[in-house]
Amino acid sequence: MGPYRKGFAWVSAPMVRALKALGVSPNAVSASQIAVGVVIVLVLGSAPGLGFGLMLLCLFIDSLDGALARAYGRYSQFGALVDQIADHVRETLVIAALALHGGLHPVVAVLYPIIQGTFNVVTLLCNLRDVPVPWSVKSYLTVYPVFFLWAFFGVNWLTAGVALAIGFMALTIVLALQRLSGVMDTADGTPAVFPPA
Repeated sequence: MGPYRKGFAWVSAPMVRALKALGVSPNAVSASQIAVGVVIVLVLGSAPGLGFGLMLLCLFIDSLDGALARAYGRYSQFGALVDQIADHVRETLVIAALALHGGLHPVVAVLYPIIQGTFNVVTLLCNLRDVPVPWSVKSYLTVYPVFFLWAFFGVNWLTAGVALAIGFMALTIVLALQRLSGVMDTADGTPAVFPPA
């Protein structure tokens, strides 16, 4: 992520300065993804390319909120929570739009936000307990390429790509739960204080 962050910091610096000068909070930037996600649901059927472009805008926003937080010198668990909620709602809206307009199988569309929400919770718990998961495959490596193929070429591998993402997240959840099982109970079997003081 290091080279990406350096490149993004250079590209986004003027926008970060402008947002900071206007007093816009990083949490407001995070939450704006939800509004863009609603627009994706509305336009995807008639303009799939625009829908894909708006999804890329959401990814830009998702990095911009962190850059703005760093510019303010604000790092908080609450900000991380707001970011995770906004990301999850945006992803759910995109998956709903693909199911509504693109032929994504409804069962896969329902499972995705459930598994992704669980994935986000256990990953957050692992981070709070200093036992990060050994690896995870981000959805942009599986879902977004098939979204691109569908939006611009009419190739519908949406169900396969989203199902693959679900499988990778489920595997990460299992690994995360294994790591958490060793740190959430004390030696005598009583629950540990959570989160750590």
